[in-house]
Amino acid sequence: MRIQLSLEWFLNPDHLPMVVGLELGWYRKAGLELSLLVPDDHYDGLAATVRGEVAFACNEPLHMIDEARLGLRALGCFFETEGGILLQRAAGQRLLEGDTVRVASPVAGGVTDTIAREILGRWCTGQGAGFEAAQVQIESAGFEHLANLRAGFDGAWLCFANFEGVEARLAGMDVHFIAAGAVGLQNFSALELFTSEAFLMEHPDVVDAVTRLIGDGAQLCRDDPAQAAELWYRHTDTMPDALMDAIIADTCPRLVAPVVRNAARWRGMWAQFDRLSLSEVDGAGYAALYE
Repeated sequence: MRIQLSLEWFLNPDHLPMVVGLELGWYRKAGLELSLLVPDDHYDGLAATVRGEVAFACNEPLHMIDEARLGLRALGCFFETEGGILLQRAAGQRLLEGDTVRVASPVAGGVTDTIAREILGRWCTGQGAGFEAAQVQIESAGFEHLANLRAGFDGAWLCFANFEGVEARLAGMDVHFIAAGAVGLQNFSALELFTSEAFLMEHPDVVDAVTRLIGDGAQLCRDDPAQAAELWYRHTDTMPDALMDAIIADTCPRLVAPVVRNAARWRGMWAQFDRLSLSEVDGAGYAALYE
């Protein structure tokens, strides 16, 4: 059976749990021909899954609550890291002094912008400074976070510690990494596996197989990061380099196995964001994701 899984953006080591299974032939052995799709837009995979155009998608759990996506079903988390904002240190000082900063975001607009301002507002408060939401200008600029910082942006939003955090550290960039958890917000920097209600009902055996194999891939990476790196370079047809080696080494311990449907995992995130009026999904809508 041919099936497609849409990623949330370009292929990267966060997706190692699928990559190792493809390279080791696990899906073929299970009678499945799995293809990984890179979307044009961050949300495309979720929409295509709901419409039945692809069988699976992965994306951050934040997108379980920033918009009601009827028909979407969550299958479990396979990766979790710290995430938040990379802020140029000099820009951070200006922000504390009441100046404005420009922040690049891959998905500017709506709830996502509000959460970024919430993080920076809490950070300023923690530093004993005042804060006004208007101090933060957020612009859509794609996922090339470090390139955006080098191009003149003061900050980059929706950064992951295992990827941009590692890259910034190795590059010697003078930045703050302001994680959501560090300012009292529930973590949402992770990848959840999704399917549609219709596909789950029609092909429960396929859903079970894919979920299990992704979990097996995560476990292999946790147990043997060196093999995970070898399979990554083989799959991407790239040569090893110090940056990717460091990203893979940081990522492997953050992978989650087994992959299990667990409504409790992100309920705290939903509840906190609901209290802050940052969720577009009510309690019944959140629960429906795990029905």
